[in-house]
Amino acid sequence: MEQEKLATKNKVIETALSLFKINGYQGTSVRDISKKADVNIATISYYFKGKQGLLEHIIVEFLEGYVTILNKYCLLLEEKNPNSVLNELVEEVLSYYFLKKEYTSIFYRELTLDSVFIREIMTTYLARERYTFAQVYDAIRLNNPKLTMPFSVFFVQLKSFMSTPYLFPSYLNEVLYIQQNDTYFFERYKEYVEKWITSLQESDFQHLSELELLG
Repeated sequence: MEQEKLATKNKVIETALSLFKINGYQGTSVRDISKKADVNIATISYYFKGKQGLLEHIIVEFLEGYVTILNKYCLLLEEKNPNSVLNELVEEVLSYYFLKKEYTSIFYRELTLDSVFIREIMTTYLARERYTFAQVYDAIRLNNPKLTMPFSVFFVQLKSFMSTPYLFPSYLNEVLYIQQNDTYFFERYKEYVEKWITSLQESDFQHLSELELLG
């Protein structure tokens, strides 16, 4: 019985993910979800208290997994080279994003909106994200005095690498002809992000010193 309930709940989640991704949150109704998942509207209300609760469940589930990764690598700073920690952290995050690409796309789409829920997310999960990358950045900078790029610039560039494929999936598909499930592309993508990280750690960024005021 419990397995049946779990299967029903997961079916609703997977259906909502599919519809939110195609039609957006506003363009999807509870009736749409119930019809495609072949469940009663009351079932969705029982498990998630409606469409908003379903969206929040999806985003929180995604972020809980993300923060678990961040916490793991934050602890590894005490025992491993920070350069290695950053490379491994970003690789695992990109792999996690790709594995849960529907969750990732929906999360970043909602992040562009100014809602009470998203503000709460920013002060909890995303504050943890900033803290982790700041810790890694500070550890790397201790080992590399030539790294004068301010944290804000470093973080914006890194976040761009991690989020762009999920912020603009239609652009990748229609203009670059890259599908979100293209494993080959994303494996190569991870390699190039790693090369950027390596160049960041090895290069002299003195020419960026005028940007220090942003740090």
